[in-house]
Amino acid sequence: MTQITTPVTVITGFLGSGKTTLVNRILQELHGERVAVIENEFGAVGVDAEFLITDGNETVIQLANGCLCCTVRGDFARALNTLSESSEAEGFVFDRVLIETTGIADPGPIVQTFLAETTILTRFHLDGVVTLVDSVHALAQLDMTENRAQVAYADRLLLTKFDLATESQIEAIGRRVAEMNPRAELLSVDLHNAPIVDVLNHLFDTHGYTFDYVPRKELTQIKRRRPATDKRFCLAAPTSRHTSDIVSYIFESSVPLDLERLNVFFDMAQRRYGPRLWRYKGIVWAAHQRPRLVVQGVQSLLQITGGTIWRTFEPRQTLLIFIGQAIDPAWIEEMLRRCEVDSVDNRNKLTRGQLE
Repeated sequence: MTQITTPVTVITGFLGSGKTTLVNRILQELHGERVAVIENEFGAVGVDAEFLITDGNETVIQLANGCLCCTVRGDFARALNTLSESSEAEGFVFDRVLIETTGIADPGPIVQTFLAETTILTRFHLDGVVTLVDSVHALAQLDMTENRAQVAYADRLLLTKFDLATESQIEAIGRRVAEMNPRAELLSVDLHNAPIVDVLNHLFDTHGYTFDYVPRKELTQIKRRRPATDKRFCLAAPTSRHTSDIVSYIFESSVPLDLERLNVFFDMAQRRYGPRLWRYKGIVWAAHQRPRLVVQGVQSLLQITGGTIWRTFEPRQTLLIFIGQAIDPAWIEEMLRRCEVDSVDNRNKLTRGQLE
């Protein structure tokens, strides 16, 4: 029997991009969503909030619109457990969780929590990372490593303040972030005037960490929306892109990969790049495996799980995307080609001994 877990969205973004405005609207307005918001400190939450639980590390309050707000002074894993335990003890419910990071926070450690803390996965699952991008100041802010990391980890990018930016600014920002993260959908959002239901539709259900299936189109056809005209257009997925020291690379192969060699490759990549290997994900056609394999990786944490079964008429292919700081696409390409089962000889195969 499949256990239903609660989706968690991590929201991050540049300083001044509108995270506080967004969170306050969620906490104050009537929208029918029972959202539990975890943040470092309370914003404006209304005078009719009722305290439900308070201890030395977390405080959970229920708001008039049915949402919850949880302050956290410990780690987010403990905050999630507090929410779960408090809901059972106090009898309140929530349908999803929103974790707000600070303006200079690297979302990587939060994402790693969901890959490493198996106890969390019995109650929660990570839906995705959403990054707010300030249309007016983004080009200058992208010089900061923290902001580039926030773009790289994103499953969806939301352009804010686009009504204050010029068309040329918006085009430049769109191209810059597409080079840094070709797999993230880019949407515009008016945080002040758009109906709150539309804002929430932009924020939730990214399915960025769906472990049973990764859509092929996510890696081969990057759909983006022009913020000024609200029309969709497509950018061809690049083999590799460089923006300063940030690199995105897509590996494709129509040859099955040897799973043991592939595991050796990931061990080598993690040792070679460490925390600079920000995000890697995709689907793998592995030899002697009936289902496609789904890869979800953040820095040194990796999960490879079985996905849907390859259908007889379906073309089988490996598609993997890597995003990181100063990573080498040529090295990744060479090592992965050596994982292909019928295109290398024994001298070129990756072996466990190469890790020593």
